[in-house]
Amino acid sequence: MEDGINLRVIWFDEDMLEVLFSCSNPYFSGQAEIYLAHETASKLADTLRGFPSSPIDSRDFELGTFNPEHADGGVRMRFYRLDSAGHAAVDVRLRGDACKALGEIESVALRIPIEAAAIDNFIQELRTLGKTMGASAFLRKAK
Repeated sequence: MEDGINLRVIWFDEDMLEVLFSCSNPYFSGQAEIYLAHETASKLADTLRGFPSSPIDSRDFELGTFNPEHADGGVRMRFYRLDSAGHAAVDVRLRGDACKALGEIESVALRIPIEAAAIDNFIQELRTLGKTMGASAFLRKAK
């Protein structure tokens, strides 16, 4: 897999989606199955629209759950600017189904540098997520 963030639909019905969330940078990687409401991908797209808009712009978003009592995993993402030159990154904290808390087995935390053009493509792909089995949205790591 190419470094970045990938959401791929592995199951859906009229009420929800199950996606395989994968993330990687050159050093670390992880994945978890996450349940989402159909509108969640569009909400993430709305949250990211226009990012980064200023030197202090940051956006936070959570998918799935961090409650170990519930099935499947969760992910927290923080999108932010790294510097005044416009470089940006996303910090990802991922919890797998068997993980009780972040920092324990089946969890990962990593940073992925990103570019505005890649975010625009990701937003477009998020808007079509959940319409077909195997549909995916990919946010490519900056080169």
